[in-house]
Amino acid sequence: MKMRFILTAFVSCLVVLGTIGVTKVDAAPNVIDFELEIELKDHTKIDIEYEVENNKIEAKYKVPGSATKYGQDALVMIEPLLKELKLTPNVNGAELKTQTLSIFEVNVNDIDEFELEIKFDNGQKVKID
Repeated sequence: MKMRFILTAFVSCLVVLGTIGVTKVDAAPNVIDFELEIELKDHTKIDIEYEVENNKIEAKYKVPGSATKYGQDALVMIEPLLKELKLTPNVNGAELKTQTLSIFEVNVNDIDEFELEIKFDNGQKVKID
């Protein structure tokens, strides 16, 4: 009898929550393409590429002072970066640029060119120059 009451109460709660929209949650869009290119005045370059296509991930990670990494070796470096940046389609471009430069310890005065392009699985894009 107790079990029947508990089950009925649980189902009732689910019905109530469902009718007020509590169970419907939109998932945050996932990054499917990330391209960062920072050219520095000393002619060095940060070049990071990450692309998800047909359930396959292509990745490249190139920073001054280290060998260029590809594939899984690059993913080990890129995935923590993507998490740290907390990317969303409505991200503040200036803040994202500042945060990115901080992560790579780059002074804004040392930049010759900065380009960041991000595509999300919902079709939205972010581009920062």
